[in-house]
Parts: sequence; C-alpha cells; structure tokens
Amino acid sequence: MYRTIKNSIVAGIISIIVVPGCKHASDNSGKAIRSNIPVTVSTVRTGNMVTYIELSATSTFLFKATIKAPVTGYIDNMAINPGEAIEKNQLLFAIKTKEASAITDDSLSNMNFSGIVNVKAAIAGLISSIEHPKGDFVTEGDELCQVAVPESVVFILDVPFESAGSIMLNTLCEITLPNSKVINGIIKSPLPSMKSSSQTERYIVKLSEPERLPENLVSKIRIVKESVKSAVSLPKTSILTDETLQSFWVMKLINDSMAVKVPVTTGIKDEEYIQIILPVFKNSDLFLTSGNYGLDDTAFIKVIKPVGHEQ
Repeated sequence: MYRTIKNSIVAGIISIIVVPGCKHASDNSGKAIRSNIPVTVSTVRTGNMVTYIELSATSTFLFKATIKAPVTGYIDNMAINPGEAIEKNQLLFAIKTKEASAITDDSLSNMNFSGIVNVKAAIAGLISSIEHPKGDFVTEGDELCQVAVPESVVFILDVPFESAGSIMLNTLCEITLPNSKVINGIIKSPLPSMKSSSQTERYIVKLSEPERLPENLVSKIRIVKESVKSAVSLPKTSILTDETLQSFWVMKLINDSMAVKVPVTTGIKDEEYIQIILPVFKNSDLFLTSGNYGLDDTAFIKVIKPVGHEQ
C-alpha cells in the first residue's frame, strides 16, 4: 500500500514537469516562421515610348555618268585617276584614231595628221572607275570611265519581305555610320526588284543634308516601328512571366513588408521598360524590381534600397 502511494506521488511529480515542457514545445512548433526577402522597388513611369526596327543599308551614288569613246582608236593619254574629283569640261582622255595610227606608222607618208580626239567630262563629279588604261585599243561606244555625282549619294535599305509593311514612305529615319556618327535620312521610294540572295525588298533612303560619303558603305538604319504617347511602363526586371511567355505579372507592395502577385497586360517594349496596359496603377504604387523571382502569390519582403535610387 505504501509503495503504491509512493509510485503515484512520483508519477504526479513527473507529469507536472513534463507536461508544461511539451506544451511549450508544441507552442513553438505552431508558430509560423516569417522570412523577409530583401528586394528593391520602383514606381511606374509615364512618358512617350518608341520602338524601332534596325536594318542594314549600303551607300551608293544615285547618279553616274558613263564616259564612252567617241571614235575607234588607241588611248594616247589619260589625264585622270580613280577617285579623283573633276570639273565639267575637264580633259579626261585623248584618243588617237585608228586611221591616224595607221598613217603615223607608215614611213612613206608625209602627211602631218595627228588624229587626236579629246574626251572631256560632261559633268563635275568623282571618277568612280576607269575601264581602259593608256595605250589600250577601244572601239566607238566602249565605256572609258564612270563619273559619280557626290551629291547624289543615297542608301539602299534592305527590308525583309515580312517586315515591309512597317516601312512608310517619306518618313524620317536615323542612319548610324560605322564610325558611330548619326545622320538623318528620309525613306523615299522602293526599288522595283528584290535582292535575290536575301529575298529582301529594297528602298532608297536619301540624306536630309548633303554628306560626302564613299560608295558601298554599310551602315545601320533605325526606323520607328511603334510609338505611344503617355505610356505607363515599368522596368523590365519588374515583369515576370511563365514558361510559355503568355502570362505576365508583377509583385506589388501592399504595405511595408508584403507584396502580392498582380497579373498585367503588356504593350510595347524599349531597351529598359515595358508598357503596362492593364490594370491601371497609381504613381504611388511600388513594384519589386529585384528579389521577385520565384515568390509565392503573397510574400513577406524587406525593401533594401530607397525608391529614388532605382533607375
């Protein structure tokens, strides 16, 4: 009897010690552990947004004069060099006629007949090519050289057939030369044939202001594709999407420590920003720009950079 009472007292003491400890452990395990993820945030931006198409173009002289031989004979003198600038009526070639050459070579003939025909430039320009050197035999109508008009330099723009609908005639464009210099141009007219090797349509782009440029200079032309006035946009880093790139959303702050998922409809894009068409956000709304990847629909966060520092 005494032993039974003693065991009951010991068991009661143990239960008094163990039960509160278990209750304390149970209370600790039931509490949610909140992890504040460090993030940066930004507000929406409102302003004009423009997207561009960038295509290749090659310079060429729109007007060239072909200088042809007026008679059959030998080129007795050549007064020009390739690339040289010439004036109108400047002497280019001297051709000794075939008959004059025959008389000169005849030792029995005492006729004083030179038979030299001077060939002069019909226009001022640059010698772009020379087809025959001094001493060469040419027939009447043979091409002697070509004179390019420097002021007629244009760019031939190659446009993929599927993008031709984006090209509007008489619109301005930017031409970036290989030395990074940017000049303005105007898309004037399409050429009637396509470039067979690349299956591209070709357009003539005239310079807004005269510029001395060499032929076959490959440059980049930037053309406005879309333009939206007063577009509301967010940095690209704020926009999240799924694997199919069909659904888009942002993580929006609802208070100082919590962000929620908000589906959005996007519009045009530039190098840094994406237009938000829907929903309509306030200028005071804050959106995650980093630390937002892989978050749940609702997440606890901690802003680590002031809004004014996020560009």
